[in-house]
Amino acid sequence: MAEQELGKQINSELHEIYLGYVKAFLIVPSAPNTKDLILVDTGLPGKGKDTIIKYIDSIGHSIEDVKYIILTHSHLDHFGNAYELQKLSGAHIGIKQEGIKYVDGEAGFLYPVAHDLKNKMMVDFIKVMGRFSKPKFIKPDMVLKEGDFPESMGVNAKILETPGHTADSISIYLKDSKTILVGDLLFGKDGLRAPLFYEDYASLLNSVKKVKEANPDLVCVSHGKNYPLSELKV
Repeated sequence: MAEQELGKQINSELHEIYLGYVKAFLIVPSAPNTKDLILVDTGLPGKGKDTIIKYIDSIGHSIEDVKYIILTHSHLDHFGNAYELQKLSGAHIGIKQEGIKYVDGEAGFLYPVAHDLKNKMMVDFIKVMGRFSKPKFIKPDMVLKEGDFPESMGVNAKILETPGHTADSISIYLKDSKTILVGDLLFGKDGLRAPLFYEDYASLLNSVKKVKEANPDLVCVSHGKNYPLSELKV
């Protein structure tokens, strides 16, 4: 499979990896003398692990170079392959505090919240998929909070707490490239739009305001196409 089918490089520090209807992102720190990679999200259980590994290989790295796995939130299509990838890489796994109980098995799976009949039917389908996919639970060892990345991670970036889609949603702002990864806070189709699924719309709007205040050049979404902030439709 060609590299462009696996994913693509967005800028000097960021790649996106195509996992069907969802994407993972790979941050390649610019700090000298480091090969440490940061993987953001991991796709649906059993659908994406090999693609992630192949893409990392295609850019001259290996899965062992992944030192951190950051989850933008605790839905199945974001943490689904984290167990296997962590086992292969030995990476640290980070998620916001509110999401830990959903990825470690304490509270069961967190499913999307729909607001009309069509999308509620979609959630029912996702629940069926969840029962059959049997993702392996994980034990995060990093609790993500608002603030700058530690210098040891080798990237000039900041975590933003951006709830709304879920209570545990976070975004990652890459300061040097003025790029922000927003997970499912926004959906990319004919511009940056509100997602079909969300737990609290008022919180979502506040989080979108926080993204606007960061003033990124590019907004990267987990579903759909990435757009410049000027294409925000919310």
